[in-house]
Parts: sequence; C-alpha cells; structure tokens
Amino acid sequence: MNAVVGQNVMGAAAWETLTPSAVDDGFSVREAHGHFRHTSRNEAVVRFAGIVIVLGAFVQWLAPNASFAGDPMVTKVLLSVAFSTVGIAVYGFAMRGHRSEIALDPARQTICISHLSRQNTVRSTKRIPLKDITSIYVRKAETPGGPAKMRIKLRNKTAEITAIRGQYEEVEMMHRQLCRNIRMLQG
Repeated sequence: MNAVVGQNVMGAAAWETLTPSAVDDGFSVREAHGHFRHTSRNEAVVRFAGIVIVLGAFVQWLAPNASFAGDPMVTKVLLSVAFSTVGIAVYGFAMRGHRSEIALDPARQTICISHLSRQNTVRSTKRIPLKDITSIYVRKAETPGGPAKMRIKLRNKTAEITAIRGQYEEVEMMHRQLCRNIRMLQG
C-alpha cells in the first residue's frame, strides 16, 4: 500500500496554497505559510490586542477613583479581573493557531487536524477516527478568488469541520488522494 503523498500527487510540486509532506505510512498536508500571511498578520494583531487589554487591567489603577455608588477599590479589583480575563482569553485565541494541517494516520485509522502557529508549531490537534466520519467533501469558495475548503462531516453531529483551505484544484487533488488512501485502508 503506497499511502505517501509528498510529491507523488500529480502537480503537487507546483502547489501554492498547500504543502504536502511524506510521513511514515501516511501523509500530511498543511496550509502554506506565505499564502495565508494575512492570517498570520491577523493573529499578531489579535495577540497584541490581548496584551493591551491585560495591560489595561494594570493601567486603570493609575486613574483617579471614580465616584460610583460603592467602594472604589472593589470596582478597581473587579475591573482588573475582567480586563485580565478578557485579555488572556483574546491572547489564548490568537495563540491557538489559524493555519491547518491534516494528516492520515493509517496505524491508528484516524485523521488528525492540527492548528499551526506562526512558527509552524502544532498548537492543538483533534484526532477523528475514520469510523466516525460520514463524508469528506470539497466546498468551493463563496467569493471569487477565495479559498476552497475540505470539510469533514461526522456521525451523530450536525457541525462540520473545516480540515484545510486552499486553491480549489489543490484541495480537490488532496481530497482525491485522501479518499483513495482511506479506501485502501478499509480495503
């Protein structure tokens, strides 16, 4: 069974939005860093906003006490907690990664969907057993020039998962290779 993608997919060497790579007995494809640079920039802006909000928790202690009905110290403590919580949540959201990687693990019979950070490190991974998948399909972009999406529909769940985004032709070739390898695994 040849489940290696790498450069074995026709035209994979010329792909612009997806980067295939061979792994032991399976394959992995990730969204290219350069094509999704706006995602990387947005991630940096959101991280900065999270830091500013957390700093706001400290800066508000320098402001004079407002005349609210109640103790000004309690008000400042509650504002500090609120600013810190929101800032950490925003920063955590930005750090989770917004580029995707999909990998087929034939030994475990799973598809792994990972979120990649700006430094190409894996931030979070979701493993989906092949038996829990109802269908895998490619959805064309809603707007001209937008990325197509490979979607995974799960059993017993109405929500679908966007596995990877890219140019339609590349995502479609990736989809064909993935489905071919799954059929070979299930035999």
